Amino acid sequence: MNTPFPSRLVSRRHFLQQTSLASGALLASLPASRFAHAAGGSQIRLAMVGCGGRGSGAANQALSSKANVKLVAVAELFKEKADIAIKNLQTQHSSNVDVPEERIFLGFDAYKQAIAAADVVILATPCTFRPMMFEEAVRQGKHVFMEKPVAVDAYGIRRVLAAAAEAKKKNLKVGVGLQRRHKPGYLETVKRVQDGAIGEIMYARTFWDMGEARAMVPRRPEWNELEYQLHNQFYFNWQCGDIHVDQGLHNIDVINWVKGSYPVRAVGVAGAEVRRGKDAGCIFDHFAIEYEYADGSRLFAQNRQIPGCFNYVAETAHGTLGSVEMVNDRNIFVITGKNAWRYPVEEPKVDPYQREHDDLFEAIVKDLPYNEAERGAMSTMTAIMGRMAGYSGQKIEWDDAIKSEVRMAPEIRSLQDPAPIQPDANGAYPLPVPGKYKAL
Repeated sequence: MNTPFPSRLVSRRHFLQQTSLASGALLASLPASRFAHAAGGSQIRLAMVGCGGRGSGAANQALSSKANVKLVAVAELFKEKADIAIKNLQTQHSSNVDVPEERIFLGFDAYKQAIAAADVVILATPCTFRPMMFEEAVRQGKHVFMEKPVAVDAYGIRRVLAAAAEAKKKNLKVGVGLQRRHKPGYLETVKRVQDGAIGEIMYARTFWDMGEARAMVPRRPEWNELEYQLHNQFYFNWQCGDIHVDQGLHNIDVINWVKGSYPVRAVGVAGAEVRRGKDAGCIFDHFAIEYEYADGSRLFAQNRQIPGCFNYVAETAHGTLGSVEMVNDRNIFVITGKNAWRYPVEEPKVDPYQREHDDLFEAIVKDLPYNEAERGAMSTMTAIMGRMAGYSGQKIEWDDAIKSEVRMAPEIRSLQDPAPIQPDANGAYPLPVPGKYKAL
């Protein structure tokens, strides 16, 4: 087993105490509301906020759960996206999708109306908007499934943690899209490691190394700069947090889970080797971050999105009695050393994306304790701290990172607002410069 989190470090409870002053005003702005309806066999009304691929996927999984779920409302910025999502979901769940025109809500405040129409809400917009939408869902007393990351900066994390505490008071169920936590192979492997199968963990390594994740959506003449960026959320750090937060978070969360704690500091390198020039967006294409935990163990976390290179997505840990390798997409979970073990072939293969919704809706129907918001926020903050280290080239301490007032973007209220990042005369976007970027 790992050394317990020492008192000098920010444990979950101590962290919330530390940030209570900063988040007190936010908590005060979340008045008590009725608890979300949904018990026994009664129908559960679902709203989808953000109608892109992940929102539609999450809605499909919610509708595929054993609960009596009906999609009744959606919120979007772009009507075309909403129409496509509704049509696709109607094809798969004809009797469980009832979204007439009057419950297709459009605009930056549309989420409030969609949440009001439902018992459970899926939050799957660009994650820069996640904190305010989660706050609103909790204020209205609704259960939530929110995609990761749950924020893009420390300011957003503090808001999510404050709302998470309020959700617990209201007995609201909250799921976060870190689906590895629901996959049987991970559950069994992590349990064995925590029970001492590889001894004391000395260091861990994680990898999310791949080519381009998605193609850029071409500009349309009718779009302004903000609309273009909103259609390409994964290429703009103010929306996705950059690749270390957007993708590396999955790996980092697994190691935090294994350790039962969060790092105290981070240092590393990052940059854009090939992702440069016109319409390349504003994100890096590689990160290599070293995290240090309170017990002195390290996590070496790699991220890379460069075509034509070796690809590998996995989590590994190395201890005094052996090592563990976890490869999600190939369903490989192997412990080597004194307590050698391999996870058996899974037949039929369990879909963790479906399982996370099955677990959430079971908790809603049976009124079981269920709130993943705090741990989702803490692991997201870990990745944000790593991004801060990569962007700035500095060693970043957790206690400084969580207090940071650096915002990735101002509040956006309309499609006529200026985009947070502007291209130069050649169409290229400015990138953070290590050694000059101020993370804190």
